[in-house]
Amino acid sequence: MARTAPGIRTSLAKLVVVCVLPLAAVAGLLIEQFYEQEHVRLTATATGRARSMVATVDRGFSTTQASLLALSTSKRLEQGDFAGFRLRAFEALQNMHADNIVVLDMAAQMLLATNRPFGAPLPKLSSAPLLARVIETERPAVSDLYNGPIIGIPIFSVGVPVEYAGKLKYLLAATTRPQQLTKILTEQNFPDSWRAALTDSTGTIVARTHGIERFLGKKVVPALLARINSEAEGSLIITTLDGIAVLTVYSKSPVTGWTIVIGMPLDEITGGLRRTLAWLIAATIAALGIGIASAWVIGGRIARSITLLGASASALGEGGQPAVATVHFREAIELGQVLLQAADNLRKAKHAAHHDGLTGLPNRALFSIDVSRQLALCKRNAGVLSILYIDLDGFKAVNDSFGHAAGDQLLCAVAQRITAAIRESDMAARLGGDEFAIALIHTSIEDAARFAEKLLAIVSAPYPLSEHAATISASIGIAAYPQSATEIDTLLGKADRAMYRAKHSGKRRCCIAGQAAGEMAGQIADQMARTDKV
Repeated sequence: MARTAPGIRTSLAKLVVVCVLPLAAVAGLLIEQFYEQEHVRLTATATGRARSMVATVDRGFSTTQASLLALSTSKRLEQGDFAGFRLRAFEALQNMHADNIVVLDMAAQMLLATNRPFGAPLPKLSSAPLLARVIETERPAVSDLYNGPIIGIPIFSVGVPVEYAGKLKYLLAATTRPQQLTKILTEQNFPDSWRAALTDSTGTIVARTHGIERFLGKKVVPALLARINSEAEGSLIITTLDGIAVLTVYSKSPVTGWTIVIGMPLDEITGGLRRTLAWLIAATIAALGIGIASAWVIGGRIARSITLLGASASALGEGGQPAVATVHFREAIELGQVLLQAADNLRKAKHAAHHDGLTGLPNRALFSIDVSRQLALCKRNAGVLSILYIDLDGFKAVNDSFGHAAGDQLLCAVAQRITAAIRESDMAARLGGDEFAIALIHTSIEDAARFAEKLLAIVSAPYPLSEHAATISASIGIAAYPQSATEIDTLLGKADRAMYRAKHSGKRRCCIAGQAAGEMAGQIADQMARTDKV
């Protein structure tokens, strides 16, 4: 075995690797964190631009709505003089970013269209979602993209209701081709590799910086559409309709549901990170080479001193106290001190392995070991022993109301009360969560039941915490040797089940294994009454 074990040189070489690689990993994480922060900054900036662009689109819609509302007050429209109103509509159209003004009645019959000669037959719309929305809300609205019934190309409409004598009579709408909105995207001067698009409330593309002739009227990719439908603003990584992986940000108008989408190619975002990490890898390899060579030389000089510590290390492995050999090498002396410290740490670790870190009470493992020893003595001496299984009532409410720090403080207070209530010969343990156990040595099940009733009152008294006051109770299950069981696991299991019967019967109660909570309460009352008479 000694021949195959690594020597000091190999160990030091490994030490160099262990030292250099974490540093390189930390540097890599810092670099990645820097780029991640830049990623967050870029995302926030792009989201702000998208939000501003949505506001610009909404202002355009609002301006059109205002113009239409002003036009709707025309007396000619009220009088049904569509020839005269058509001239007024032409005048208004000059100051609007629209191609056509139309008038529809409530049956979706088109009564006027400025892009058609007056008197020419006009269609009745088979589907008029904008009209239906205006009728439902009696407010101005913006349509989604649709094929115009007259010109047969994709358009969208801004419509306002026209009421006379409190009754909705017409829909006055301005229709616009999507090309009018492209300017909003191009004015942003995005890098040529970026993609920006404007979609209607259904996720249909209305304007786009690239390939609008291919993608006009198509839906955005499903992943983006799902996010837009669930969140008004956000970012995600998707592949665009033209096959480019991008970091996408979007902002949806709360008024119209139209959305601005901005896509930034991932290659541009991550390219700098890849180059920096490549330099880091090269530097790490160089540092490893230099470090391992130095370790190989120095390792030969210190190997003899290190071997003198073998006996001490052997003693440590056997659980004894290591005796550090006298050496004339500072690092070897320090290593001997490390062995002494390691022995102390092992003792502490052994203690920690058998005790609860919060309350300091024995844990389930140590409780089972010690109770098993007591059970062996009970078998030998015909003795008795009782187990109390305790679960706190209302602890979760304290945790939820005041926080986990208050809950931990409460558990420590409960542990202190339990410890103060038992004898030195008894044992209390925290089994986990808000569950505790007590082993009452040389205690019959009847005496254990009486003690459990007293303990209920002790545990249920109010707890003044650092910032709050809490009130809880407990449910206790009782099992005893030899009546209930003769093995620790079975005793704990029966006491646990008895505790749940007590909890289900109303909490702040005790229950003996094999008995209902009500039966035990009656027996305890009778015993206490007899005791009072005596």
